[in-house]
Amino acid sequence: MAFNSQQTTRARAIVLIAALVVVVAIAVAVIAGGLNPASQAAQGADTSAGTTAGQASTDGTSSDAADSDADTMETVDAQYGTAAQSLRAQHEADPTNPTTLLNLANGYFDWGVAALNHAADDDDEAHATELLNEAIGYYDSYLADNAGAKSAIVDRAICVFYTGDHASAIAALEDLVTNLDAGFAPAWANLGMFYEAEGRTEEASNAYQTAIDAAGDEDAYGVRDYAESRLAALNGAS
Repeated sequence: MAFNSQQTTRARAIVLIAALVVVVAIAVAVIAGGLNPASQAAQGADTSAGTTAGQASTDGTSSDAADSDADTMETVDAQYGTAAQSLRAQHEADPTNPTTLLNLANGYFDWGVAALNHAADDDDEAHATELLNEAIGYYDSYLADNAGAKSAIVDRAICVFYTGDHASAIAALEDLVTNLDAGFAPAWANLGMFYEAEGRTEEASNAYQTAIDAAGDEDAYGVRDYAESRLAALNGAS
């Protein structure tokens, strides 16, 4: 999850999770997007943490709609691909600077999420997965020298979750809150989303409540509103 001053301008962490829930039918979220549970994924909701992202309809679409979807994916690739190329050039020009590497990882994270959120068919989803795997590789390189970078760990876990490896994503955040920082609210909020998407309702509720408690009154990462809304939804469904 990436709820810090550097990442609030990017769709990542809790809010972003909601945007992808629809696409992936499960999902997580980020500040800029929104988080969605697995129940919404079944409805074609956003795959981010709890919001419904504007995703292309996959049933009953006309040829014109399909062309529109293709144009949208082309636009996503053009926009984010250009940004990624610039970020890669910056990293290659200064390969020992960890910031350029993290920015490159974040760039592919955002590109993969945007592609997933606009995927109209299996090929589009495969393309999004490739981009997310690229991000994972860059996060791995960054974390090799910055093992305690909590936001990067959360963002990497979100990427892993979106590629379909839910068990590994959950394990990564469980390890973070167990061994690195038990009070990192973004990790708990995304962990709640992961649990909820897997149908582990009680664990999701506990994670959301822990995120709320950890966020405190100041809520520096913007986690509280999302966690409270998801917790209320779970309690209302019980």
